[in-house]
Order: sequence, then structure tokens, then C-alpha cells
Amino acid sequence: MKKPKILITNDDGIFSPGIYALWEAMQEIGETDVIAPYTEQSSVSHAITLSDPLRVKGIKRSGGFKGLAISGTPADCVKIAIRSLMDKKPDVLISGINRGANLGNNIIYSGTVSAATEGTILGIPSIAISLNSFHQDKFCGAKEVAIKVVLHIMNNTLPIGTLLNVNVPYCLPEKIKGIRVTRQGHQYFQDEFEQRKDPHGRNYYWMKGKIVDDDQKFYYDSKAVRDGYVSITPIHFHMTDESYFTKLEEIFSSE
Repeated sequence: MKKPKILITNDDGIFSPGIYALWEAMQEIGETDVIAPYTEQSSVSHAITLSDPLRVKGIKRSGGFKGLAISGTPADCVKIAIRSLMDKKPDVLISGINRGANLGNNIIYSGTVSAATEGTILGIPSIAISLNSFHQDKFCGAKEVAIKVVLHIMNNTLPIGTLLNVNVPYCLPEKIKGIRVTRQGHQYFQDEFEQRKDPHGRNYYWMKGKIVDDDQKFYYDSKAVRDGYVSITPIHFHMTDESYFTKLEEIFSSE
């Protein structure tokens, strides 16, 4: 079987431990191209750069890691990778391994998921993979899951417009209970803004808050991860509310 060409990206930046771990995993099964932001771009969602130039810089790390760092967002990285930097279209795109889970309503903010979304828009089977922790010392479970999901995609097709959002519990591989195919849940970040003063006495605000997660149904993403399972959620970027479309159409067609 021919080795797949795999595009690796993320939103934590090309120097993050997570992308290095993902590169190590993908080296085992395919030919890799790493094209990722030069600096951390967490929570930038699907932003793209229009008013500034995009700069590209070659990066080398230990162990043979090579990649291209982009002075832009995760979506920028995917766009420029496919349109200008790669010699041919990748067979699969994988974004991660993200520091912290991307679950529930919070996926709308995620640069990790947005990179995979951009890949999907451009017709590439795409995966976002995140670790449910801000510690960065246990990627072995996520690496095994990444390999398994990529191999699945290479042997099966994804529906057009659909990507896989994968979240992995923070534990050793042998402690993972299994995989659940889940629905996007309702987890959200309850934010507040603390007013502070800078050294010159001027007011500024710092956002803080907490994750609120009340989902108790086993088929929701965050519940699966809390219970020690890998969560795989098929999501798409088609946002029309089909259930309300007909009703709204009836209202306006009668006027």
C-alpha cells in the first residue's frame, strides 16, 4: 500500500510539543509535510489574514523534524500550504495534537478545528485531534489514536464537507476505555472580564472564567472524554438550520 501524503498543522504553533508528537506518529504511516503557525494561535477560530503579508520560514527541530512556519492563522496555513507550498494535494490533513480539549460549543473558537475545517472546504479528508489536558507529558495515547483514525480515513471515505473532531483523555494508552462516536455537546466557557490597571494607571480588562459542562448523556463528546473514552464527532461547516428553513420560508412567502 502506498504511503499517504499527510499535511500536519495546528494552532499551538510549530514549536509546540503536540505537533512534534503528531509528526512522530505520522512518520510511522506516511510522508509528512508540517506547515503551521510560527506563534501560538489558540482560539482564533477561522480567521484569515487579508491586510498583512504572510511570511514563510523553514524550521528544524531535533530528531529530523522539518517544517514551514507561517506568520498567520491555522486557516492561513492550510490555504497557503495547499495553494502554494505543497507539490501536490495531501491525501489527509490532521491538525493537533492540541493542548486542551475542543468540545461542545467551544469548537467554534478552536483554531485546531478551523484548520481541519479549511482542509475539508478544500476537499481534503481532515481530522482535528486534541488532548484533554494542558499538561504536555502524555501524548502517547493521542499518538496511537491519531494513527488509528488516519488509517481508517485512508481505508474509508468521509462524506463531502465532514471532518472528524477527535478528543483524547489525558492518560496512558492502556487506561483509555475505548472509542465512542459522539455528538457535539453543550460545553461552553463562562467568561468574565476583570478590570485591572497598567503601570501608568490606565484601565484594561483581562478575560477569565471557567468551563461549564453539564452534559450527562453518554453520546455527547465531553461526557465520553470525562468517562475515559476517546470521542470522535463528525462535524461539518454547512450551517443552514434545515429544521427552521421551511417555516421561515412560509412566513416570508406569505407576505
